[in-house]
Amino acid sequence: MRRSKRRAPALLQFLLMHIVPPLAVLWELAKRVANLLPDTWNRFVFSRFWGQGILSADVLFVMDSYEDVRLRSGFRWAEAQSRQELPDQACGSEIIHGTFSPQAAAMLTALFLRHTGRVLRIATDTEVNHKRDATLICYGTSDSNFKTFDIEASSESDLCQFSFNGSGERAFRLAGQIHSIEQRGGVTYDKAILLRLASRQHSQHCHVVCAGLSEWGSLAAVSYLTKNWKTLHKRFDRFGRRRDFCVLLEVQCGQSENVREVASAVWWEPKTVRQPDGTPPARDKTVAI
Repeated sequence: MRRSKRRAPALLQFLLMHIVPPLAVLWELAKRVANLLPDTWNRFVFSRFWGQGILSADVLFVMDSYEDVRLRSGFRWAEAQSRQELPDQACGSEIIHGTFSPQAAAMLTALFLRHTGRVLRIATDTEVNHKRDATLICYGTSDSNFKTFDIEASSESDLCQFSFNGSGERAFRLAGQIHSIEQRGGVTYDKAILLRLASRQHSQHCHVVCAGLSEWGSLAAVSYLTKNWKTLHKRFDRFGRRRDFCVLLEVQCGQSENVREVASAVWWEPKTVRQPDGTPPARDKTVAI
């Protein structure tokens, strides 16, 4: 009996010295691996959404050069003063294009830094005129961003068109429907698009357009992208294939976080590249959702 009592503390001491420390190390290692797995998976999914090119080439946030911002602002102020009124800052008024571009750039930079460890580069639309081997995120419509215009023209895409409504106001046309800024219950609602197109020159890159009919819509499109890219990947990149898509958004002016999806469209079949002899590609299948 006494021998068994003496053996118990010795066995406990042996376990504490030789068994518990390795188990503690293994437990700590297991926790670290468990923490790494979600990050690794998110990075993989992120590269699938944007294309493998984001890991080796530049990712550019492309905005208007705004070289004449101060001049335009001065003209607007002078015009308002001549009418003895102050410039209105509501959604439908003339908020200068690019007012919210620093916030948009900050959101996207944080997103790419978190998932790739790389910082987003900022460039103007004139600087990237001949940039081919890069992922481009264009901020603003083709009225203010030359690169957005270039992407729309070169893509030959019918997903969405920048058009006019019956009153001659700027609008987006998606799936045959016209969507413009609306007034409902005394509240102004802007419209915006989030458009992703595969680069026709480099399949590892994509071109993304975040554009609103006003600055509120452009900022809302960027915010929606940073928060919902994983959901968009699940919806539009099924069966291991990235597809061109366009999502139409509505946002209450002054509330860029309060965004809702109105409609969407996707190229269900991949784009066919134009043949070297100039033969046009077969028409792709567009699906409105």
